[in-house]
Amino acid sequence: MCYGISIYLSESDTFNKQWIEKAAKNGFQYIFTSLHIPEESDVDFIKQVKWLGNIAQSFHMDVMADVSPASLERLGLAFAELPSLKDWGITGIRMDYGFTAKQIAWLSHSLKIGLNASTIDEEQLKELVDAGLQVNQTEAWHNFYPKPYTGISSHSVKTRNELFHRYGIKTMGFIKGDDSLRGPLHEGLPTIENHRFSTPVHGALELGELSTDKICVGDLNLTDQTLGDFKYLMDGAVPLYVDFNNGYEHLYNTVHTNRMDAAQYVIRSVESRTEPSQLIQEIHHLTSFSKGTITIDNKLYGRYAGELQICLENFPANPKMNVVGMVRKESMPLLKYVGSGQKFVLLNQQY
Repeated sequence: MCYGISIYLSESDTFNKQWIEKAAKNGFQYIFTSLHIPEESDVDFIKQVKWLGNIAQSFHMDVMADVSPASLERLGLAFAELPSLKDWGITGIRMDYGFTAKQIAWLSHSLKIGLNASTIDEEQLKELVDAGLQVNQTEAWHNFYPKPYTGISSHSVKTRNELFHRYGIKTMGFIKGDDSLRGPLHEGLPTIENHRFSTPVHGALELGELSTDKICVGDLNLTDQTLGDFKYLMDGAVPLYVDFNNGYEHLYNTVHTNRMDAAQYVIRSVESRTEPSQLIQEIHHLTSFSKGTITIDNKLYGRYAGELQICLENFPANPKMNVVGMVRKESMPLLKYVGSGQKFVLLNQQY
């Protein structure tokens, strides 16, 4: 999985540089920018695009720019001159309306091309391939949707991804930010509508589950805490925020792996049973364990003693299992992504 950020040229150079630097240090690899946003009509695009390309190169980040025929006028370029964008530090361009199949195919021999994954159909895709499109130089980028309730469904993303993958083309989707949401609506910039109401990490995990190859933050930035969460994702671990009971605080920031033979009712930590445990039984008076309950088997469970588990469903309580904590509400939707052999990390919520 590859992660990227969005940069808007109407924001100050100082703001954008700080965000690029912070994102690069946390493992983000590419930048998306748009050159045909109505609110950015007063931007000196030639100056700003060259500035962005230079900054991106200094942090070893690729830049994909969203262009239209009108954008070319702002850049002072004829279509045939678009390959010169590489000299400005621009890696590729996302081409939407206004370009012919022959133009897009021709340009794919010089620049990376981004197609509109949310709107192009298979007939148009075949036309591009027949025109000579270099699929190894092509990606399919979904749209983001500033207006609430206009984003597409997860089913639609899955279907569209499958279409492009059949042609060997990688796909990209947007997630919202959680710090500064971009105006003028400030309602988040996700591809999937339901991600407008969830965390960026949840959005990223679902896009990954839908076989999206690249994920981009549509909004202006992320909080430091969320950047840290993405660092765990990039390292292959699902970040779970939990509350541990007194005496179990040492379990914060520990990394675990769900067993390969993943259980239906619980996540079972492989690492927690590396040594025999003599954990004493703690009376909890519960009749059932609810979803999100974190338990550790006590010595009454014999050779299972010491095993840490997270409940995925409600089931009857067991006196052989001590209740040691609870997954926080915001992390509950992430439990479904801790599948067979998946790493996860138990984190202390920062208030």
